[in-house]
Amino acid sequence: MAFYVGLGLVVALSLIPQDAMPTPDLWDKANHGLAYGALAVAGGIGYRGLRTLILVALGLLLLGAALELAQSALPGRIASFYDVLANAIGIVLGSLFAGGANTNLRG
Repeated sequence: MAFYVGLGLVVALSLIPQDAMPTPDLWDKANHGLAYGALAVAGGIGYRGLRTLILVALGLLLLGAALELAQSALPGRIASFYDVLANAIGIVLGSLFAGGANTNLRG
């Protein structure tokens, strides 16, 4: 459930115009990494198994890239390769954490 709530929040925040965006306290790239890392953890722990973890990670990477492209059509928003890179770093770190958590949960 947390995975889907987080997914909805990321999509909504990614597609609202810049002037409606809440002002974050963190550096923009850190926000990307934390958001996608949290999604990778939630998805990786919620749906166990290496194959599923890889599919979740690839799906999140594709979603992040698609949302960046969609932002180029929104007022005040731009597509950024560095945002996709920050997403990818968060996804890798979150996936590694989820994989380790799953191993520990199994015993």
